[in-house]
Amino acid sequence: MRFCASPLRIGLLALIGAAAALGQNVPYLRAGSIEVGPFLGGSYGIVNAQYMVGGNFTVAANKYILPYAEFTYLPQVASPPLVSSLPAGVASVSVNRNIDFYDFHGGVHVRLPMLTHEKPFVPYLAFGVGVLHHLGTTVTPTFTYTDGTTQTLPPAPQPGGSDFAVNFGGGIRYYFSSAKFGMRAEVKVYKPTGSQYSNVFGKAEIGLFYQFR
Repeated sequence: MRFCASPLRIGLLALIGAAAALGQNVPYLRAGSIEVGPFLGGSYGIVNAQYMVGGNFTVAANKYILPYAEFTYLPQVASPPLVSSLPAGVASVSVNRNIDFYDFHGGVHVRLPMLTHEKPFVPYLAFGVGVLHHLGTTVTPTFTYTDGTTQTLPPAPQPGGSDFAVNFGGGIRYYFSSAKFGMRAEVKVYKPTGSQYSNVFGKAEIGLFYQFR
């Protein structure tokens, strides 16, 4: 009986271990692993809340450090700098459209798998530096005077430009059963350093990703 029971016990333990391994959904990540994926979300803080879309590309240095490159299109997020000070008698100025931003930046995601044991959520921190670019456009300003009357001025050209910006934040990766597909939710704060646009603003996004290797 001892000779028979021992192999049976070992076999049962092996089956239990295999089942547990299959059910763990461990998102294995090694140096050189590549992730790509689109995302969408919203921004807030310059003018008002607006939608945004973009894409992200990462190459893992190891299971913790993921250098990345990212592009985001942020439409209608900034008021054009029409005047530095309002003329006498003018209470406010409005425009027919705001300025679009195009964010190009690179940075690093710092994965924190030790916090969740990679089953299947993995939180991470994010840091980045890059450029916020805006194209030249033409806007139509409208003055509102203190007595309530309004005046629409002729269209005024607004030059394009690029401003250096830093950003930081964090998020959570959720890996599906294959550990190659997943979802990512992230929140970031941006600080532009340009002369025209320097207000802090934030963005929140959610997206998908696929791990190639």
